[in-house]
Amino acid sequence: MLEPVVRPASLTDLAHSQLREGILAGRLLNGERLSVVALADRLGMSRSPVRSAVERLVAEGLVNLQPAGVTLVQHSHADLLQLLKVRTVLEGLSARLAAPRVEPDTLAGLEEIHAGFERAVEESDFSSARALDLEFHQSVMGIGGNPYLIEDLTRIQARVIVGTYTIAWSPAQRQAVAEHRAILDALGAGEATEAETQAVRHMERLMERIEAAAG
Repeated sequence: MLEPVVRPASLTDLAHSQLREGILAGRLLNGERLSVVALADRLGMSRSPVRSAVERLVAEGLVNLQPAGVTLVQHSHADLLQLLKVRTVLEGLSARLAAPRVEPDTLAGLEEIHAGFERAVEESDFSSARALDLEFHQSVMGIGGNPYLIEDLTRIQARVIVGTYTIAWSPAQRQAVAEHRAILDALGAGEATEAETQAVRHMERLMERIEAAAG
């Protein structure tokens, strides 16, 4: 028997992964405009795969591509709230699906992410906080294992995380630590209904914080 040959990722896939990671971590396009040429130079790639990767990010709603360069999409508070209304439902379902599938090792992984998030928030390390915030929700989503939910929620999560940390971060966001803790406790107990309730409540409170920041 022969093992299937693992195909290497295309240059476009690699560029997309690097650019997306940089955007979500707040290291790239945070208040700046860069040309495709500049991005290609940073990645050490030719322009073609980088342009294709940028076009993919445009389709995902993360960046704008204009003749003057590539910029991060700037969501208004109203747009962010509309995104969160959709995310609220999906995060609730994500937690519900995950609860009966949590194993000791996955729970330990979530605990580690949560500890890192709490530490980052306490230290006002917004870059680490946003990365760990996203990692927590993506890990819960992954445990649930529904590929269609993962496809839709991944796109929404990315757009919300960028908007929340660029236009709506405030000291009140520290409340998210306790909200993540409540979700985690419900998941650890295998309580699907409670996990869904806490995930929905977390999103609803996030919307309240964003509305307060706009006010």
